[in-house]
Amino acid sequence: MSTGRGPLTLRVSSIVLAGLACSLRGAPSASTVPSTQIPPEAAAPTAVAVSTPVAEPLVVTHLGSEFQVYALDGTLLETRSAEGLSWARPNTAQVVGQSIYYVAEGAGEGGAVVRRVTSTDTSDLEFTRSGDPSEIVTFAVSDDGSQIAWGRSSWANGPPFSQLWIAGIDGGTPVLIAQTETLDDIAEFFVLEPVRWLDDGDLVYAWQVTGIGGYILFFGWSSLFSYDVASGATRPVAALAPDVTAPCWTGLTGDGAFAAGACGAAREVIERNTQTGIDTVFPVLADQGQAGAAAYAPSGNRLGYAIARGDPDNEAGQLVLVAGRGQGPSVIASHAPGAFDEIQWIDEERMAIGYWQGEGSFVDIVGVDGARTAVGQGRLIGLMRR
Repeated sequence: MSTGRGPLTLRVSSIVLAGLACSLRGAPSASTVPSTQIPPEAAAPTAVAVSTPVAEPLVVTHLGSEFQVYALDGTLLETRSAEGLSWARPNTAQVVGQSIYYVAEGAGEGGAVVRRVTSTDTSDLEFTRSGDPSEIVTFAVSDDGSQIAWGRSSWANGPPFSQLWIAGIDGGTPVLIAQTETLDDIAEFFVLEPVRWLDDGDLVYAWQVTGIGGYILFFGWSSLFSYDVASGATRPVAALAPDVTAPCWTGLTGDGAFAAGACGAAREVIERNTQTGIDTVFPVLADQGQAGAAAYAPSGNRLGYAIARGDPDNEAGQLVLVAGRGQGPSVIASHAPGAFDEIQWIDEERMAIGYWQGEGSFVDIVGVDGARTAVGQGRLIGLMRR
């Protein structure tokens, strides 16, 4: 075990004892030790590279009027205000770096606005504020925190009117990417929503079906399109299917090469190669009435998703792992009564898992080996990287 000290160097010195010169002529003088007998200088210690361990991320949840920030061991480290947020779903609350962004509803006469909360400050991104209190605002901030995309949708006059914008996080250089038109080829009652920023800086957004209802356990997107910020070009990633009736895409790799969701027939989960359009259909597992919450590991090779019975009177959920591309799904965790509904990968080996039970929401850490530890209460929002 290291003591914290450097290597201890011992230096042996040659001590030459000179005899007293006798008064006798011819008395020998002190002789030097031959150089070959002098102990060599001790070699300087070799420098050893010390890697700085990466700090573990923190888990952020939404509970009541607060965000709660937990260490992975379940220690509650901090709380921040979540005033104006009633229920968090993707694109209404997000953790970026050490900041939490969310849509504050009814924040003043101007309506909803994207709000940023740090450990010391709260500020509204005024350029995102809706012009009407009835408008819905959604958003996605880039991973480096430099850009934001936001959508504004209104149902004031029949079919919804929707716009999608991007700008710098300070509001600089705003660009209107798309808006609904009465003569477009998208059916009525679809709105525009940002989904996520890709690793290369492009934005993925959705034409999102609205007006659905019923017992729906998982959030998703109806379609995926990519916007090239540099050229202004748009291309389909997973375009609207002719028979789309509900949001279904729930996961996308950071490079946009693969998407996953319950977009197949019946209860099937599929993975689509967005370059070729080829789908991989995963087998339906036991008690798979609904599926969603798909999320890819940082490498993009592993996939986690959740399944549930879809029975409100006898619900039970399972966490499913696809350990590598080309492999089949396997259940690694189960929960009843209730279901898993949110997945955030910590690294290649661990996931933060949000689930509900009764009226409460909770977060656990689940390893790919199925090991499970409790973290805290509240709806899972994201991971705070330090």
